[in-house]
This record gives sequence, structure tokens and C-alpha cells, in this order.
Amino acid sequence: MFESKRGSVKSGITNFSICIVASLIYCLGVNFFILPGGLYSGGFTGIAQLLSLLAEGTRLEPYNIRGILYFILNIPLVIIGWRALGSKPMFKAGFTIILESALMSLLPIPKEPIITDALTNTIVGGFFEGIGSGLLYVGFGSSGGTDIIGIVMSLKYRSLSVGKVSLAVNIVVYAVCAIVFNPTVAVYSVIAAFCSSLIIDRIHLQNRAVTVDIFTNRDREIGDWIRDNLDRSATVFTGTGAYSGAERKLLISVMSEYEYHRLKHALPELDPTAFANVYPSTAVLGEFEKRLS
Repeated sequence: MFESKRGSVKSGITNFSICIVASLIYCLGVNFFILPGGLYSGGFTGIAQLLSLLAEGTRLEPYNIRGILYFILNIPLVIIGWRALGSKPMFKAGFTIILESALMSLLPIPKEPIITDALTNTIVGGFFEGIGSGLLYVGFGSSGGTDIIGIVMSLKYRSLSVGKVSLAVNIVVYAVCAIVFNPTVAVYSVIAAFCSSLIIDRIHLQNRAVTVDIFTNRDREIGDWIRDNLDRSATVFTGTGAYSGAERKLLISVMSEYEYHRLKHALPELDPTAFANVYPSTAVLGEFEKRLS
């Protein structure tokens, strides 16, 4: 949801284009695979699905009101997010919420599943949702719901995160599915959510932290680039080469994998002789700002 304070690789127009494509893919997964298969999505999409059951037996039953319910559920969250996070991130979140609400309501829902095999339909639906959600994060967007709750709550309670809030909401949604329907519906819905999360993790590089060790003689230039382009910092150590005996600088910085890919393309121009060692950071504590997490 949040772009780097000092610039972004993609322009605003490109990011909005990615968000539009991502929303379409996500809603295709919901309307073409999840709903025809009798499954339930996680998060606020799943809550909207459950609430739509209240329309059964009323004049609203023939209509697809899930998109409208999804939009209504997100209105108070956007207001809360606007006050807590500012207008810039919430403008894009609001745009995405309106778009996804419209697509959920307008895209046709097949009466029968496109893929007859239940497990295959579940996996494909989860993949579509995962690709859509992952691309949305790449475009620095958010579909609201648990994203907004998680970010606002994490600002107040450091032990919380978007992932934990999303997990808590999903547990409630799938527990209701198991009680109201049957365990089979809940299990297949969980499988779809698991497939979705796998795809998101593969696409959403901003959510994975790495540590970059750079051996260089141009520590000032590289450090300035990291600060100005990634809005990150670095620590510089002075060492001596065991073979040459020459003084060498070691620059260490922790960043997201997405940010590392930007650095990787810039490093040859900053110092063609630099040597970098990159390894995953299994846990990052303290004042490390996670973005789009």
C-alpha cells in the first residue's frame, strides 16, 4: 500500500494499470471458480459472501449483491485508514475497492463450475486470487479489508501484523463455513486460500527481507543510492583483504527482496568491481519498516 518516500520504479500511471489488471484477475478467480464451486474466499470477500446468504428468500436473492456488501464493509475501514495513514495510500485503496466491488457485481457467475473436478477448480481459483492479490501489491495497491486493519493495528500494537490479522479473520470465516455448511466446504476453501498464499509469496517480493553485504571501495556512492532510492540505510565497516592486504569497505543493509532487485540492477554502474553477498533474513526485529506487508 505504501510506496517508498523518495521515489518509485514505476510511475503512478503504471501502478494504477497494474492495480486494474490485478483486480480483474482476482475477481475472475472469485466469480468464475470460487463461487461456482460453492467455496468461500478469505478476508472481507468471504465475509461478504457469508452476509449475502441473508438475502436468500428475499427479492434480492436473484442478484449478485456480494460486490455491494464488500464495498459497504470497506467504507468504515477507508475512513479509519484515511485518518491513520493519510490520503495518498487510501486514495489508491479506495479506487481498488470500488473497482473490485463493481467487477464482483458485474462479472457473470457460471451456473456450473467451468472445471468439473472440485479439487482442480479449487486450486485454479486459488491461483487466480493469488495472482491478482500479488500483482496488486506489486502495483503498491491494496484492496482494503484486512490490509487496512492490519496496518492500522500494527502501528498501535507492534506484535500485530497484516498477516496475523488476516489469519484471524480467515479462521472466523472458515469456522463459520464448517458450521453453517459442512467441513468439506471449509476444507476446500482453505485449500484455495493456501494456493493463493503460495502465489502471493512468489510475487510479493516486498514481503520478504534479505540482508545484502557489499564489498566495495565506493561505499559512499552506494550508501547514498540506497538512501535516496530505497529510503533505507546501511552500516559501513572497514576491513583488510587477506590476499591483497588492501583496505576494503563492507556495507551491510537489510531490505526487501523487491528493493534488492532494484539495487542489483544499479550496482554495476555504481561500482563495477563490487562484490555482493545476499541471504534471506529469517527474522528482522526493531525499527525495520516493512512495506506492503
